Amino acid sequence: MDKSAQITIFGAGAIGCTLAVSLIHAGFNRVSVIARGKNLEVLKKQGLYLTDLSGEYHVWPYQVVESVDELPPQDFIFICTKSDALKSITPSILKLVYTETVLIPMLNGIPFWYFYPGQDCSSAQMVKSLDADGFLQDHFPFKQLIGAVVFITAELIDHGRVKSNNPYLLIFGEPNHCMSERLQTLQDLFEDTTIDVRLHERIRDQIWTKVLANLSSNPLSVLTGATLKQIYSDPELITITASILQETRLVASSYGARIQFDPAKFLELGADMGDIHTSMWQDFQQKKPLELSSIADAVFELAQHFHIAMPMTEKIVSLTRFVSGNSLKHK
Repeated sequence: MDKSAQITIFGAGAIGCTLAVSLIHAGFNRVSVIARGKNLEVLKKQGLYLTDLSGEYHVWPYQVVESVDELPPQDFIFICTKSDALKSITPSILKLVYTETVLIPMLNGIPFWYFYPGQDCSSAQMVKSLDADGFLQDHFPFKQLIGAVVFITAELIDHGRVKSNNPYLLIFGEPNHCMSERLQTLQDLFEDTTIDVRLHERIRDQIWTKVLANLSSNPLSVLTGATLKQIYSDPELITITASILQETRLVASSYGARIQFDPAKFLELGADMGDIHTSMWQDFQQKKPLELSSIADAVFELAQHFHIAMPMTEKIVSLTRFVSGNSLKHK
């Protein structure tokens, strides 16, 4: 693999920093990070720090910039922002794209491209809660897109400082459910890292597996302050968690998702993640808007199409939205 590949990471949160450190430590010498505000200032001065199961690392990105105007066209672009930011950064992404660019949105929840099977999105059904005005459908460079599912539990301790106590897994797949040369190239990119990368012909199946995890843990963590271990094992919470899992699984199956799902095993694996908090809980503590549109609202929208009731999930999400709204009012 050519270690001089031009790689840009949008977003210097826990996932973005973990990717950047992993790739830089693997020898890629042109990894740039797009950051803003305090993040931009600190990363330029101190670089990036990561502590995980394989050790402690301190690396310096090739460039830390606020504007893409400082960068040439990129070979790989990883979008590690929140879903709500995608519309605002799409014009910047377009400036970095050329014919061979591989674009990987590393987003939680239902992706905005869910109904786009290939390179032509003109007749695709939109997920309105994610793209209400059709901006992404009209402007996003879908020809460059690779689907991704991120199983990385990492915590941003401070600007540019990340800690993780669990193994890393990334799953990549083409939106049109075929294997391709660029998928293999993407897997090769991580060959010398500690991140396990798998390729999947049916990427939407894997997306629903992650949606099950996100929707059953994130909103509930905001309401209770519970860790993943507590959410998936505490007697006071497990009945709520199990109900959300069952409701969400029914929606997934209605859209043809093939999920190997053993409820008891799912709960066990969730509890094994340990005493860590979800990223949504961390956002709530920092009085940031919560990522409910892709994690919850999009699922409700898909459920309504098949008249599927999700009473437990809707109650938990409504309470989460209320608590978050109150918090933002007193920011």
